[in-house]
Amino acid sequence: WMRQKRIQGSHFANLQQASQANKLVIERRIDPCMSEVFSWEDIPRAHMKMLANEHKPGNMAVLVQSPRPGLRTLEDVLEG
Repeated sequence: WMRQKRIQGSHFANLQQASQANKLVIERRIDPCMSEVFSWEDIPRAHMKMLANEHKPGNMAVLVQSPRPGLRTLEDVLEG
């Protein structure tokens, strides 16, 4: 039943709270409901999808200084 719960929106957090939230995502205890991940260069395309209401349900994200999505640890980055 816990997978049926959803946190909608946030006023964000202080550094400790943000770190704890990131840890829960890394441990896969929280699912960010990510529908699409865009490269930095694709930000205009992401905005156009939102404007035209063509984006998939869920959250959209942009990679910032990351070679690819799905990297969870420093070891993942170094292996890549």
